[in-house]
Amino acid sequence: MDASAQSGAGERHSGWYVGGGGGVAGASAIDHTGFSQDPQCYPTSACFDQDPRPEFRGYRWARDLAASVGATFELAAGHVGKRTRFELSFGQRTNDVDQILRSFTTLDGADVAARRGSTVASNATEDVDDLSVRTLAVTAYYHFRDAASGFSPYVGAGAGPAFVDLRGFHYSEEFFDAAGNGAAHDPPLSSYNIRLDDDFSDTVPAGHVHAGADFGLNDRSVLGIKLTYSMLGDFEYTGTYQQHGAHSFEPDFTHTANLAGARHWSVLFTFRYVLGRWGELSSPTPRPRSCASSTSCGRGRGGRAVTSRSRFAITDSPR
Repeated sequence: MDASAQSGAGERHSGWYVGGGGGVAGASAIDHTGFSQDPQCYPTSACFDQDPRPEFRGYRWARDLAASVGATFELAAGHVGKRTRFELSFGQRTNDVDQILRSFTTLDGADVAARRGSTVASNATEDVDDLSVRTLAVTAYYHFRDAASGFSPYVGAGAGPAFVDLRGFHYSEEFFDAAGNGAAHDPPLSSYNIRLDDDFSDTVPAGHVHAGADFGLNDRSVLGIKLTYSMLGDFEYTGTYQQHGAHSFEPDFTHTANLAGARHWSVLFTFRYVLGRWGELSSPTPRPRSCASSTSCGRGRGGRAVTSRSRFAITDSPR
């Protein structure tokens, strides 16, 4: 066998694969801002004692959404070559979220001063159940060693849509007279109460960068670890209140909010299974042997050399 045939027989070749993985995911603090065109002055604000009471263009607020470490998983299918790999994947991550209020102002940016010398108070609660992000991504990977070898570090980058769900968003505020003497208020304090319970969703673009390493178990199975950093586009939603003082003059009163700066990280333990053996998917094409001597070749018409390729000898036909 010549040198070209020997080198071809030792190569590992590309293949289609399926895979998946599971691990943990976290996120940076997400900037949650919103506004409404609520013109009311509330009974805990200093403006409530003014006569006449002023009306505003609305209010705006800013919160931080702090996500705890949660679970993530991924399903994938793709094609791996010698040092490159292309993949289509679906992933999901879910994180519990805490809300932290940073600021609350009028729509014009003025601080809302607290009312002094009044027994009226309010009790406000706000929370979010969780933030769930599902991603669909097309990704290209580059392996620094043969992707079919026993140990193969790699980097990658991908992009695709992200389906964002902010679930169990709750905000409520109840106004009451802390004196507890049954004093009458006109209008009743309860007419200012606020309640919002809703789920919000949006589809945004997302980009992902990866780094990891694969460990080949055999010619079909690969274990690995993958680190991913994801950047999501801004997420906007409109919230409808179950209860709000503005319903008395605008039954469909809403607010608009935006989530920006969502950055996620994850650590995945992965498994990949090649659907065909590396050598079987792209076998080298055998080359004809060269005629090294007259014993390995027949002689055709005019003295032309003819290579024997089977057990049937090629000879001149009798005249």
